Amino acid sequence: ATLELIFFAMSFAVIFGVAMGVYAAKYRGRFQDSVIRIMAIAGVSMPAFWLGLLLQMLFAGRLTWFPATGQFDIELKYDNPITKVTGFPVFDSLITGNFAATMNGLHHMVLPALTLSAYSFGLLSRMARANLLEVMSQDYIKVARAYGLSERLVFFKLALRNALPPIVTVTGLSTAYLITGTFFVEQVYNWPGIGSFAVNSLLSIDYPAIMGITLLAAIGYLVINFIVDLIHAKLDPRVWMR
Repeated sequence: ATLELIFFAMSFAVIFGVAMGVYAAKYRGRFQDSVIRIMAIAGVSMPAFWLGLLLQMLFAGRLTWFPATGQFDIELKYDNPITKVTGFPVFDSLITGNFAATMNGLHHMVLPALTLSAYSFGLLSRMARANLLEVMSQDYIKVARAYGLSERLVFFKLALRNALPPIVTVTGLSTAYLITGTFFVEQVYNWPGIGSFAVNSLLSIDYPAIMGITLLAAIGYLVINFIVDLIHAKLDPRVWMR
């Protein structure tokens, strides 16, 4: 359940965070840029548990668009029980054809995923904007413009590709951060996962469980950083020469 939550949260952060950063860099100094920068600062600054409570009050309490807590509706386990295959409930319901459970699980996941992705969204949008602006000031970009290449080709083909390596690095670090960031979010949304288990272990002073969770988080950091290094080397061949 925790890995599914991290996957959806990080997918939202990467897709919208990088897109907003690119958009802000393209319209630097304009109204759109200012709005996106404010959103990024808000995402980085707000504590996850506080943002989670705000989203619950607004979208679950006042507007009643999304459920406030839980991973699935209580009635679901009686009406449409999920067959366990991989241990990831939403994915299991999808591959077994239990689409009612899939939609219900996605509906429950919206608020926790948004809460968990806020910090990464702000960080990635700021990083994408800053790196693109730095790359756009390089001499080879000016030469490309002087040769008459279209602004669209210069921006998306030349500048964006060379701005990606630092963004990939930050994406990896943000993903690793979410492993421990789920502790607060899962408590706020009563989400059954590693975060809730970790908090309960701390409260009950269960030392073996605490050590196991710490080891799992450390392994997660190592694996994610290794994958980031491989992707970074693929994007920038100079890495293999160092």
